[in-house]
Formats: sequence, structure tokens, C-alpha cells
Amino acid sequence: MDDEPEMLEAWSFALEYSGFIVERASDGRDAIASLQRQTPDLVITDLMMPGMNGEELCRAIRSNPDWADLPVILHSSARVTTASAPGLWDAVIRKPAQLEVLLHTIETLRRR
Repeated sequence: MDDEPEMLEAWSFALEYSGFIVERASDGRDAIASLQRQTPDLVITDLMMPGMNGEELCRAIRSNPDWADLPVILHSSARVTTASAPGLWDAVIRKPAQLEVLLHTIETLRRR
């Protein structure tokens, strides 16, 4: 999920090309609606978005028993770490990230 359409499109295309099924959301509320329809294997979100931001989205995910263990990657230009908000996200990738870094992080989290 990302509020930058170009970033959302680029990552979606790259992940689909790598064999993943991708559900896109442009903000936190859109992501919650998508999660209610079908729980994914993993969530990738930006931090700074209009409406419901990435931290609020992660809090909503963690507070729902059906989603609490869902791996979350924070992909953001903000200076945050996994220690910035313990338990909200499982990994942080700084923008702009390389595809290889994102794919490695996804595989690492999927193996847990």
C-alpha cells in the first residue's frame, strides 16, 4: 500500500512479475477494506499517507485477532526502525528500496 500511484504501480508490477498475487490499496482505510475481504500472506505499507496512515493501519492489523500475526513490512522514507514502534511492523525498508532487498525481506518473513 502506498499513496504514491507511481510507487504502488511499480512495486505491484515487480511483485506480480516475481510470482506474487498483489492487492493494491491507496490508503489505510482501503487496505482495511481489502483485509476484510481476504487476508493476505503479508502487508507492505508506507508510513506517511493521508487519512489512516501506516502506523494507524498497523495498529488496526495488530488489534484484530485474525490479522495480529500477519507479517508487515514498512516501506517508507521516514527514519523509523522496528524498535520505533515495537510489534507494529516486522521489517522496515527505506525508500527507495531495491527490488532484491524487498524480495529477500518478503521471503525471510514468509519463512517465519
